[in-house]
Amino acid sequence: MKKIFFTSNTKHYYKDNDTTYPKEIDNTNGIVDQIKKLINGNYSILYIASDPNNYEKIDSYSHILFEALKLSNITFSNYLILDNRTKDKASEYISKANVIFLSGGDTFIENKFFEEIKLKELLYNYDGIIIGQSAGSINMADDVYNSPEEGDNSEPIYFKGLGLSNINIEPHFVLDTKDFDEMQLYQRNHIISESKQRTIYGLCDGSHILEFDGTITIYGKAYLIKDGLIKNICDDGENFCIK
Repeated sequence: MKKIFFTSNTKHYYKDNDTTYPKEIDNTNGIVDQIKKLINGNYSILYIASDPNNYEKIDSYSHILFEALKLSNITFSNYLILDNRTKDKASEYISKANVIFLSGGDTFIENKFFEEIKLKELLYNYDGIIIGQSAGSINMADDVYNSPEEGDNSEPIYFKGLGLSNINIEPHFVLDTKDFDEMQLYQRNHIISESKQRTIYGLCDGSHILEFDGTITIYGKAYLIKDGLIKNICDDGENFCIK
């Protein structure tokens, strides 16, 4: 049974003088409580990197996540990392994991790594929890829409994803565009245009979508982007059932 969390940013860290530190995961919209309720054992968590060669960033970001989970009273016996150092163990690690975390980063580079390790096939019968963050959430879709961040020079914006869901999200969504630069405005206009072809959910940091047991529910501040229009459908402390 699918237990999928789409997140934008779980607010599990803070910065002080350019140094990043872990903190308790923001539970304003109930994600910590929901993970604790749905988890089936605390044997292993698997962190899957977005850029499999950037070992310094992988080690830092995974450590921050693991520590934030501990601060939120979610602990595991084993903490596993999947990148180019361990990709030959992909099948073994996934079979052991109660929770899989698909990290944020460059959506297209992450997608290519997922293809290389055949992650879609490895997750076919997986029944644990999958948490996507930002790029990881985007790549869980069947048909990925990766909104262009670099204008005309953006990397591919349409490609096949993991096929875990039909949901397309836009992470780190901010409604007010008054402080946007030229590239951000280009991206927003493209998202609005794309919404005439597909439904997109603008997910704000601290909010999430849970797909479980045939239902899809938004928790926290989020927007429906459809037919060229943007509509607020949920706020912090609230939930909204899509299906």
